[in-house]
Amino acid sequence: MPLILLGHSLGSMLARDCAQEYGSELAGLILSGTFRSLPGAETESAIAELEEETAARGRTALSSFIPNLFASFNDPYVHRTGFEWLSRDEAEVDVYAADERCGFPFSAGLALDWVRAIRKINDPSNLARVPKDLPIHVAVGTEDPCNQRMTLVYELLEDFRYAGAEALTWRAYEGARHEILNETNREEVQRDLLEWLEKRV
Repeated sequence: MPLILLGHSLGSMLARDCAQEYGSELAGLILSGTFRSLPGAETESAIAELEEETAARGRTALSSFIPNLFASFNDPYVHRTGFEWLSRDEAEVDVYAADERCGFPFSAGLALDWVRAIRKINDPSNLARVPKDLPIHVAVGTEDPCNQRMTLVYELLEDFRYAGAEALTWRAYEGARHEILNETNREEVQRDLLEWLEKRV
């Protein structure tokens, strides 16, 4: 069976890493709610801060680094749960807010590993390892704060084009926020993804 990898949000970064390492095994790559990086995530000062925190408190100590990066995401919205930036669908936001497995802070060690991983996957030499003929589809919401008004999506698309991606497509859903598969227009998103898959599998 053809293997299609779909990664969402931070999972889309893991999916990009997987495509760099094992791209020849994939028949397609779908990146949902994705972005090139987050402002401040790849800086030398961020790495130094996390290295110091890890050395002082240990890798498993909870860190404020990731919550601080995401701190402004909910600013445009009424703070009913603090997670309104995820979706316009209040029921989906409530499910997320009530789930103890969601919304937790990273440990210092995980945050440090993540920052280093972002550098790795954005390195041009690693971007070039993705098979040029691998079908790649990027799907995002225009109001997703992770992509900074689409700026970080355009940067990611340029990365792929610079690396020679020959089968790159993308779609931005007007008004949608971060979790496009849990958005008010999710049927449209699902339909588009199925059409993309049917053309390539």
